[in-house]
Amino acid sequence: MAAGIYNFTIEQGTTFERTFKYKDSNGNPLDLTGHDVRMQIRSDKADNTTSFLHEFGSGSSFSTEGSGGLFLLSTSSVASQGTLDQFTLFISASTTTSMSFESAVYDIEIENTGSNVVTRLLQGKIKISKEVTR
Repeated sequence: MAAGIYNFTIEQGTTFERTFKYKDSNGNPLDLTGHDVRMQIRSDKADNTTSFLHEFGSGSSFSTEGSGGLFLLSTSSVASQGTLDQFTLFISASTTTSMSFESAVYDIEIENTGSNVVTRLLQGKIKISKEVTR
């Protein structure tokens, strides 16, 4: 399955939080247990430097501490009763304040930690809406 395309805007200086649900082509939840999620933001797709703009990786549990991350979440409030079929991208206000690009590209991948199979879920462009109030 080809990666979905999703373009979005981040408001500089604000906390950014977006939850993504992982489903098959029929709309059924797909389980992310045993997977890591990762994302990189780069100036363009051809940028092969190791100094990408920002990187976010899986966290074991949702937290608003630190600069941000990708957090796997259950559809149930009780993790043992729900399917781990969604993840949240959280970026702190201090991190979005430091984002100086006007537009960039990103992708989000999952890796099965048992088989090491990597699947790209989403890709697209990010725009920054520049902050006025500081």
